[in-house]
Amino acid sequence: MRKRFMYISTIAIAGLFAIFLFSNKDQTEESIIFFPLDQSVLFTVASTTLTLIDEKDADEHILEWDSTSELDREVYLRQDLSLLFADGRLKAKTSEWEDNSKKIAQYTKITGEDSSHYVAVSYHHGEIHYDDQSKITSTQKMSSDYLYVIDSSFSPLESFREPKKSTHKEWKHVLDHATEQNREFTVDKLVTHFNINRDDYNILPLSHIANFNDATLFNMSKETSQQTIGKLWEGLYKNYFLGIKLEDGTIVDPIGSSEPHLFFHKDLSHILILFETSEGTPVQLIQNLPTDR
Repeated sequence: MRKRFMYISTIAIAGLFAIFLFSNKDQTEESIIFFPLDQSVLFTVASTTLTLIDEKDADEHILEWDSTSELDREVYLRQDLSLLFADGRLKAKTSEWEDNSKKIAQYTKITGEDSSHYVAVSYHHGEIHYDDQSKITSTQKMSSDYLYVIDSSFSPLESFREPKKSTHKEWKHVLDHATEQNREFTVDKLVTHFNINRDDYNILPLSHIANFNDATLFNMSKETSQQTIGKLWEGLYKNYFLGIKLEDGTIVDPIGSSEPHLFFHKDLSHILILFETSEGTPVQLIQNLPTDR
């Protein structure tokens, strides 16, 4: 039903539809496919939650990572994926598929170590088939959460989202500074490697994309913003979530890679998706934007 696609280090996603090379036409694999949005099918629940559970031992802690979503009716295919970043690097990933369903619930326990700033972002998707098979549509929503975990030998294990104590404010400053330094160092390397003029782009970390469920992206219309988001997640699932193909043909696990940064060209012609693998190999994906904005 769905074709498995090759991953390449630089991929063009033309217009509204992704262009990929088939690696094996006989081999199939589940894949998120974005179809025109259906405004009649709505998410009643779309949630991502991070919770500090307990201390595993003197050096590690346990985090619960939940991603749940529900539509107002059953649809042909429900699909959710979620990415968990720790201090700007991909810590873990989850996905779930359900046929003829309206709800997906994922509950995962993750072991972490040291004080960290965790950010999780989820993409919730539904594929809708009409009885007469006359058309196929999509519905989508994003959710996210973040959590600061203090895991230090000098203080008790605890977590917070917004700092309410002076110690929390100090830790937030330290962890935010470390994350931003890591992000900026990585982005600088990528920009230099691919010879990109930063002034031509509006730059957004992937984890911030969930803020645009209802908001528009950089002077796009709402409809085009939603189409762009859907195609973005379609491409990321194939070319980041499932594995990253390097120039030599090697496919590497994305765990440990940097958080993708989205470079929206100010002329609204394309997006660059930039990140590096866990070994520091630079990767660039390209998504062309629709001409009707």
